[in-house]
Amino acid sequence: MPLSDYLAQSWVQHALVAAVAVGTMCSLLSVAVVLKRMAFIGQGISHAGFGGVGLALFLGLNAGLAQDLLVAAFCLAAAMVIATLSRRKRVEADTAIGVLLVASMALGVLLNSLRRQAWYVERFGRGEAVEFEQLLFGSIFSVGRDGMFTAIVVAVLVVGVGAAVFKEIMFYTFDETTSRVFGVRTRAMHVLLLAMLTVTIVVSMKLAGVILVTALLVLPGATALQLSRRLGPVLGIACAVGTSATVGGLLLSLVTGDLPPGPFMVGLLCAAFGLAWIGAAVRRSAHG
Repeated sequence: MPLSDYLAQSWVQHALVAAVAVGTMCSLLSVAVVLKRMAFIGQGISHAGFGGVGLALFLGLNAGLAQDLLVAAFCLAAAMVIATLSRRKRVEADTAIGVLLVASMALGVLLNSLRRQAWYVERFGRGEAVEFEQLLFGSIFSVGRDGMFTAIVVAVLVVGVGAAVFKEIMFYTFDETTSRVFGVRTRAMHVLLLAMLTVTIVVSMKLAGVILVTALLVLPGATALQLSRRLGPVLGIACAVGTSATVGGLLLSLVTGDLPPGPFMVGLLCAAFGLAWIGAAVRRSAHG
C-alpha cells in the first residue's frame, strides 16, 4: 500500500498525532534530564512500570483509567523513594535506582506469571499472562482516538507546568546550590520534575514502550547539547530531534511493512546523536 493511502487511515493519523505529543514532551524534559544527570532516574522510573503493570493485572485491572492510575501511582512512589534515599545520602542514587529497577521488573514478571497458577484461577478466574515485549517497544499504532487525546492532554499539561516554572526549573537544573541561595525551593523543584517525568513516562510507555521512552528522555537533549550551549536553541533542537525521530520511525515502519516503529525511532535518535557528536568533534578540532 502506498504511503499516501496509509496516511489517509484514521489509525495512522491518531498514531502520528500521539507520536508528536509524546516526542515533544519527552524531548523538552530530556534537556533537564541530561543537564541534571537524571538519565538513570528516568530509566528507573520507566522500568518501575513493569511492577505497576504486573500489580494492576494481578488485581484484575486489565486496561482503562484504573490501570493507568495504579501504574502512575506505582511509578511515582518509586520516584519518591529514589529521591528520598539519594537526597539524604543514605544510599547513592545509582544504587537506589538499580535496586528499585530490578525489584520492580521482577515483581511485575512474578505477579503476571502468578495469574496462571491454579489457586489464582480457582479464586479469581482465568488470567492470561501478558507478554511484556509490548512494554519494551510499545504499540503506538493501536493508540486509538482516546489514546491520542490522552497524549495531547498530558503533553499540554507537562509543557504548561514547565513553562509556568521555567526559570526556577532551569536555575535549579543548572546550579542547585546557587538557586537555593536565591530563594528557589529546590526540594519542591526536584519533586515537581520527578512528578512530570513520572506522568510523561507512564503515558509514553503505554504508547511507545520502555526502551523508546528511555531514549526520548536522554537522546534529544544530549544531541541538542552537542550542537549548542544556548538554552533557547537547545530546547528547539531537542524538540525537533525528538518529534522528527518519532514521526520518522512511524513512516519508516509503514513503508517497510510489518516492522515495528519503536526500533526505527530509537535508531533515528541514535543516528542523530552520532551525527551531532561527530559534528561537535570536527568543530572542536577545527578551532583547536
